[in-house]
Amino acid sequence: MEQRFIKVGYRMSTKTAASHKLLYETELTRPIEFVTGMGLMIDAFEERLLEVPAGEQFDFTLQPAEAFGERDEALVQSVPRKLFEIRGKFDEENIFPGAEVPLMDNEGNHFLGTILKVTDTEVTVDLNNPLAGKSLQFTGTIYANREATLQDIEKTANLLSGENEGCGGCGGCGGCGKEGPDGQGGCGGGCCGGCDA
Repeated sequence: MEQRFIKVGYRMSTKTAASHKLLYETELTRPIEFVTGMGLMIDAFEERLLEVPAGEQFDFTLQPAEAFGERDEALVQSVPRKLFEIRGKFDEENIFPGAEVPLMDNEGNHFLGTILKVTDTEVTVDLNNPLAGKSLQFTGTIYANREATLQDIEKTANLLSGENEGCGGCGGCGGCGKEGPDGQGGCGGGCCGGCDA
């Protein structure tokens, strides 16, 4: 993908035939800035923005396949309750239905899981991205759309490597109200596949 510097203010909502629900909105005084093709945002979002000249508004909807995919019921799993014990005691302060918890697999990969059910012996966890299966509508304004400079690329690379504090340039990890994007915890992922969205 072409590397371009994008500065954009936008709103992201879930879109169904019956309703819209606002998930994220950039601050009016802080549009986000990023370089396309570096994995900070989901590809389809970047591709649509490439077509919008600076100063223009946009309104488009990404289908689940373009955004976070369809829900996979195989990713809803029941695990032993003892996996959520701290010093022999179940962590009821953090593990309850509806809680989103950071998890790690055997290879050290970090991701978020949503607790669906807690019983005396098991905890049911949904490992789907919280936005899986949802169509997302984006509306907003492009403030800059130009060829990326070496400085722009370096700034984005530093952001991705964690050298910058917080999410600064990409508007925070608020893409979906979660902590991370690819939707999975922390600045490494955001709801647009990167630090934000």
